[in-house]
Amino acid sequence: MAQVPISARPQVFYIRPAPGWLDLCHQEVLSRIATPFQKYKFEPKVTLLKSTVKVHRCDWRQGLELMLRLNTAHDVEWMILESKCNQWSEVDAILKRVPWDEISPDKTLPIHVTADVSNGFTTASGKLRENLCKISNLKHVSEGAVFRFKIELRSDFLRVSVSLCGESLYKRGYKAKLSALAPLPEHQAAACASWALELLEPKESLKRLYIPFAGTGTLGFESLIVLSGAGPGAFPRQFSCDLFPCTSKATMNFFRKKISEQLNTAKHPEIIFNELNPSAAETLEENAKLFLKNEPYQILQGDFFDCLPEFSSLGPLLILLNPPFGDRLAKNSTVPALYRRIAKHIRAFYEVHGGSIVGGCLCPDSQTWKNFTSELRSERIETHHFTHGGKEMRLVRWRF
Repeated sequence: MAQVPISARPQVFYIRPAPGWLDLCHQEVLSRIATPFQKYKFEPKVTLLKSTVKVHRCDWRQGLELMLRLNTAHDVEWMILESKCNQWSEVDAILKRVPWDEISPDKTLPIHVTADVSNGFTTASGKLRENLCKISNLKHVSEGAVFRFKIELRSDFLRVSVSLCGESLYKRGYKAKLSALAPLPEHQAAACASWALELLEPKESLKRLYIPFAGTGTLGFESLIVLSGAGPGAFPRQFSCDLFPCTSKATMNFFRKKISEQLNTAKHPEIIFNELNPSAAETLEENAKLFLKNEPYQILQGDFFDCLPEFSSLGPLLILLNPPFGDRLAKNSTVPALYRRIAKHIRAFYEVHGGSIVGGCLCPDSQTWKNFTSELRSERIETHHFTHGGKEMRLVRWRF
């Protein structure tokens, strides 16, 4: 009997969120599933796990669509095979059931294999990796892999999965230059923007966007992607699943076109970037030209505290700030004092501006958080904790 094609069978996907943003990523998954680009054969089930979002009974094509549309995800892993495995002697027989030729028929393409063995087995994870490579006839490399596999031997189950993305989803591909000190990854920036934007009323339409300490523009660009309902698939980067024989090029092209149309046809808010460092402002200009193309924007090169920008349009304003700290902080500057001063300046900006302001500000520790929130004096202030580069961060959102 001929085997049923992968695209005709229900599949399981594990979605790994940006660190610290599991609940928000879960919400985004549910939103994308509720607004599919086309009808699918199966109705997916979504389960929130400890550190991932599991989507099962999912159409293969819908799994691809999710990957291309999720802004707050780090990776989307396809569960190729899951089988009971009571003893080591069964491992090879199970691995031979994996449809290797439907994933990587070109055996010259390098792969990276992450292997994890539970305490119930004494054999090292390295042996598990070796067996996978031997049976698949693929070569494991530490860096530069085209495909990223994961093999887990836990309790009495053997699981084999592969990343649909390859390189992490936060590598969007929309920047001309990436250089920046302590950059905020794109999926973290998208999560920050999404969480701050929740303070808008349902019928409110954001008209203006102000990004101080703009760096290379990540917070501003990700805000526009979130507002447009677009996703990583709007940009010209390759994903591992593009190379799977079971992936339809026509399907991927259809999804990319739909997502690009969402971004390019959206009515973006008026946007002003502010950056003090001349070199960073120059890089920001190159990135903005590439991302925004013919859309209007401003880049104010100068000190944030000397700027009180005037916005021409009416309606709510969003301010997103990733102020300098650590290596980004100027010499002889004190972080807590800087955050107190930033909050005072935002308050003064609000008093001059007079309209509704929704904002988000990243704080690297409890003292900066305390100084910022106490000086801001907003009636509505909320805080979300997440991790960035192994460091606990706080995102404060507020509304005037």
